[in-house]
Amino acid sequence: MNANDVFLLQAMIEREHQRSAPAMPPARHQTFFVAKQLLKKLNPGHDDLLSGIVDGEKDCGVDGMYLFANSLCVRDETPLKVLGRRARLDLYILQVKNTSGFTESPIEKLMLSLPKLLVFGRDEESLAETVNSRLIEISRRFLDTYRTLDLPELRIFVVFASLKAQYLHPGIERKGEELKQCLSSLFGAAEPSVRFLDAAAVADLSREPVRVTRKLQLAENPISTDTAGGYVAVVRLSDYERFITGANGELDGTLFEANVRDYEGATDVNKSIQETLETVDADEDFWWLNNGVTVVASRVRPANKMLELESPQIVNGLQTSTEIYKRKPTSYRSDNRSVLIKVIEAKDNVVRDRIIRATNSQTEFGPSALRATDRVQRQIEEYLLDRGLYYERRRRYYFNLGMPVERIVSIDQIGQSVLSVLVQTPHVARANPSTIFDKGVYEVVFDNKCELATYYSCIKILRAAADHLTIDGGIGIVEDYQYHLAMLLGMVLTGQERPRTTAVARLEDADFTTATARDLVKIIQHEYEKAHRSKRILMLDRLAKDELITEQLRDRGKEYLRGECWVQQAAVPAADGRRSRAKNARAGRVRGMPTQRS
Repeated sequence: MNANDVFLLQAMIEREHQRSAPAMPPARHQTFFVAKQLLKKLNPGHDDLLSGIVDGEKDCGVDGMYLFANSLCVRDETPLKVLGRRARLDLYILQVKNTSGFTESPIEKLMLSLPKLLVFGRDEESLAETVNSRLIEISRRFLDTYRTLDLPELRIFVVFASLKAQYLHPGIERKGEELKQCLSSLFGAAEPSVRFLDAAAVADLSREPVRVTRKLQLAENPISTDTAGGYVAVVRLSDYERFITGANGELDGTLFEANVRDYEGATDVNKSIQETLETVDADEDFWWLNNGVTVVASRVRPANKMLELESPQIVNGLQTSTEIYKRKPTSYRSDNRSVLIKVIEAKDNVVRDRIIRATNSQTEFGPSALRATDRVQRQIEEYLLDRGLYYERRRRYYFNLGMPVERIVSIDQIGQSVLSVLVQTPHVARANPSTIFDKGVYEVVFDNKCELATYYSCIKILRAAADHLTIDGGIGIVEDYQYHLAMLLGMVLTGQERPRTTAVARLEDADFTTATARDLVKIIQHEYEKAHRSKRILMLDRLAKDELITEQLRDRGKEYLRGECWVQQAAVPAADGRRSRAKNARAGRVRGMPTQRS
């Protein structure tokens, strides 16, 4: 490697910074950039990448920590359902430095920190003295998931990236071996890996294409009609299992637009599928007894008894696929049965939506992929697009198109904002954002009668809360305070104890005063401190997920509206949500949220 590699990488990172996230601090963006390149084969979304950044005070030398179960990023408290045999858990620990070389001290720091972080029965109150809340939360989630999955196949990747490095000293590699031994002593069955990335290696990662093509081996030549791009075929169970299995033998969750949490577990139907799979009858083929699987791809290329699929997604047949993956590894060679597969080329999103909706028409409450086709979801996407925001009702859609990260809004983020501002359950928004797809929750969050401006206002309030916390309190507290702050801001900006959707919708062009936000943050801090003293809850993330804290903060918000709160009152807008021009002139605009229509 030479100096040109360093120059080219620095230019690449700077271009990406200016294009994608100009408001993001440079050090944070460097971690985001390296994580994006390192993890690209796992297809994380932009919010997945941001959620794993732990850099800051008391970070123990860790800039990023990411957890994947069967290739799916795990970042909330919703328990994972059965992942089948050979469940694989991957933990990535990342350090990024914009320096010209590698040194031993960061490795030694991890050798001291990881045995404290990655151990069951750890004392979190003691840890909090030297470890930040975000790092404690993600490492706790790793330990809990590892225990829940009943000792899955575990891999731990530690990656040191030095963005200006041109050379790796042999002594550093030896130190890396010591770190691997340290990890092996913590998890004897794990496969630890320690990797050093210099400027050339990071640049090479960025040039690697994302795997988008898969080959599906067929039992016989497929049937097609005059309509181009549609095929019906039977696939041997063993070949289909290979199609849905990752390189390391895990069920590849990236194939399913519906998260594995949509797998329904040991239902009567799934038990019946499994019994059929385990009963090999030469007189009956599996596809006679099963409705089969529907796959959509952006491009389909047939080649005799093979279909090459570009960006395939299994949009119907999650239960069947999971049961095929879970079947006992016996009698494979003597089992020549097949599963029925429909493969459809769908380059157009509207066509894809119609296919997903039609093939899931018998499902009363379909998976999250089905929800993305709802009329309200398409309307929100169009409404936000008109206001300069890109709503990812389809995961990674705008991220893959290279749209600025700061203007991408995920379906989880919309759900979190509505849960915080309107539903007033910020503890659920913090702990379990994926519950927005649950029966009873989805209908409340995405009410067809709700004005579309309401969703824009909610995401604007949530981002305003995050912006204020970033400026006044630093990145460390944003994740834990922002949902409670959004709830209180919704109350204050509308002047209503339980904000109505119409009042929130009228906040589309509203601003908020920094003084008001500071008052509300003081209220949050006070309630957190009270809970710590009375309930001995020390960790900020646990406080942010506590339902009682939400109830108490809602009461404090009501007192604030009535002028009874102990903090110094800031101006409260009228009950209909309108504010005077003078107050608007004094208020600061919300960064990254344009109010004019494009």
